[in-house]
Amino acid sequence: MATVDILLPTCNRLESLIFTLSGIASQTLTDIHVIIADQSSQTVENSPIVKTFTRLIETRGGSVEYHYRFPSQGITEQRDFLLKSATAESVLYLDDDVFMEPWVIEQLWQTLQTQKCGFVGAFPTGLSYREDVRPQQQIIEFWEDSVHPEIVNPNSPQWERWHLHRAANLYHVSQTLPPEETRLYKVAWIASCILYDREKLLEIGGFSFWTKLPRYHSGEEVLVQNILMRKWGGCAIIPSGTYHAEVPSTVLNDRGTVDAHALDLLPNMIEKYVQ
Repeated sequence: MATVDILLPTCNRLESLIFTLSGIASQTLTDIHVIIADQSSQTVENSPIVKTFTRLIETRGGSVEYHYRFPSQGITEQRDFLLKSATAESVLYLDDDVFMEPWVIEQLWQTLQTQKCGFVGAFPTGLSYREDVRPQQQIIEFWEDSVHPEIVNPNSPQWERWHLHRAANLYHVSQTLPPEETRLYKVAWIASCILYDREKLLEIGGFSFWTKLPRYHSGEEVLVQNILMRKWGGCAIIPSGTYHAEVPSTVLNDRGTVDAHALDLLPNMIEKYVQ
């Protein structure tokens, strides 16, 4: 069993997948098991570069497992499949358009071990916004003590924390920290690079609610994180050490929208797993 299972869904993004694998292959924490669930119209497994990164991860002490799962039944079903394939105590859901600096997984894992919370994330910066400074959106709430459970309801003042994850706001705030300092901050939710306590995630049903959603939807991690925060708390790290490829989303319908948001299931999830 690896220290961390990296759960990597991908769909028609070979270039950005390679971008992501390059970060995985350089991590200081090398005892990792990468599970790739590919829903591309053409398999990425035979790409020479993907094969090279697979060999590099294996040479450094990790392993790679590949599944071709075309056609897609939606991103939540994909996450459910990945979670059921995992065995490590800690699972990193990593989008196929995120680059991680070498220290990121080790920092996330150490934080999860110390804080005993439901999840810890590292939100990626889109560097095309690096000159777009938005002071009014850079409000940050640090965890001054240990991470603990909290209720963050939609449309509450705490929900406004999501603005920190717009543009390059988090990156700009990180520039104000002393060199080599890493801090934990409070979130409404976090996307793209999140390390979960697998047992805690399974205790709230994981992503098994996918059957209640139409094919094109969003917000699945917003939902599970909201429940995890109510029971065990959650947090994110700054600086995040992650960067976004800024490629188009692959979860939208032909109109460029979604047909449902998983957060609509929040009242039922609270009743089932919290109360």
